[in-house]
Amino acid sequence: MSKKRKIRINDLEAKQPDDGGDRSERSDGNSKTASLDDPERADVETVAAAEAEPGIESPAATETGVAESEEQADLETQLAKMTENWQRERASFLNYKKRIEEEKSNIRKYACYDLANDLLKVIDYFESSISFSENLPEEAKSVIDGVEYTLKELTRVLSAHGVRQIAVKAGDMYESSVMEAVERRESEDEEPGTIVEVQRSGWQLHDRMLRPAQVVVAVAPEAPENDL
Repeated sequence: MSKKRKIRINDLEAKQPDDGGDRSERSDGNSKTASLDDPERADVETVAAAEAEPGIESPAATETGVAESEEQADLETQLAKMTENWQRERASFLNYKKRIEEEKSNIRKYACYDLANDLLKVIDYFESSISFSENLPEEAKSVIDGVEYTLKELTRVLSAHGVRQIAVKAGDMYESSVMEAVERRESEDEEPGTIVEVQRSGWQLHDRMLRPAQVVVAVAPEAPENDL
C-alpha cells in the first residue's frame, strides 16, 4: 500500500505543470488591475518608480525644490532690503553725529561772543583815556602808563580766546566787509576810497564780526560850478 500511494503522489507531481511564469503574469495583471482600481496607490507606485529610476525626478520632488528656491530667493531679497535700510540708517546717524559735533564745536568757539562784545566798551574807554595823554601834566603820565599796560594785557587775554582787532590804519583802502564809513571827507591829497582817519577800532571773534571799524573815507572834491 505504501508503494502504490507513493507512486500516485509522484505521478501527481509529474503531471502538475510548471506555471511559475503564469503566476508572475497573473500577479502582474492583478497589480495592474489593483492599480487601476486604486488611483492613490497608482500615484504612490508612480512616484516610487520615478524615484527608483536614476535621472528622473518625481513631481513631488520637483515641486519641493521649486518651493525651496522661491523661499531662498525671498529670504535673500529680505536680507538685501534689511542691509540697505541698515546702511541708510547708519549713514543718517553718522551725519547726525557729525552735525552735533560741529554744533558743539561752534558753541565752544563762540561762547564768549557776548562777553567779548561787552569788553570792547572797556577797551574804548582805555583808548580814549590814552588819546588825551598829551594834554596831561608830567606827574599824571604814570597813570596813563598803567592804563596802557592794562589795555595791553586785556587785549592779550582776548586774543587768546580768538578776539582780535581788525588791522585798519589811515592810508588803507576802504573795505565794506570789515569797515563802516561814518564820514566822507573831500581830499585832494588822498586817493578816493582811502581811509583818512580811524575813529573806532573794529574787532572780530575768529571769523565772526563783533563790530566793524568806523572810519573816515576820502572822496574827490567836487568841481567848482562855473559862473554863467
